[in-house]
Amino acid sequence: MAHSTPKQLGFPPVAGQTLRADFEGGALSSDFGALLLRGVDRQIGLTERLTAAIHDKRHPSYIDHPLRDLLAQRIYQLASGYADANDANHLRHDPVFHLGLERRPLEAESDLASAPTFSRLEHQMARKDLLCRAPCRHCPGYRPLR
Repeated sequence: MAHSTPKQLGFPPVAGQTLRADFEGGALSSDFGALLLRGVDRQIGLTERLTAAIHDKRHPSYIDHPLRDLLAQRIYQLASGYADANDANHLRHDPVFHLGLERRPLEAESDLASAPTFSRLEHQMARKDLLCRAPCRHCPGYRPLR
């Protein structure tokens, strides 16, 4: 069978654990996209650049989830079709989303952020955090490419 599907798919390790996909059950998720998004994010550095551009005003002693993780979780959720921040309440326990954010999938203490965390994050953003960070035709200093 030249076009058969392998019984297992292997992926790079996450949090020191081997990652494989198969059809045998176990810790299940219906969304595999978070792992693919993580791979793309690592290659283009999207969440790292966004994290560097946003001033995190949260008090360090109250932070359970680093800003980069919050941005990655929200972006991966949006790209996976979960537009409502309330979906975070369910997805925070999803093993594949855990792996997408490089957390151990079956440990309760590694749960991802909840909807109230995203609400607080969205409300703490300043106008300058939301404005364009790269030169564009609406920004001072814009120069068209020749």
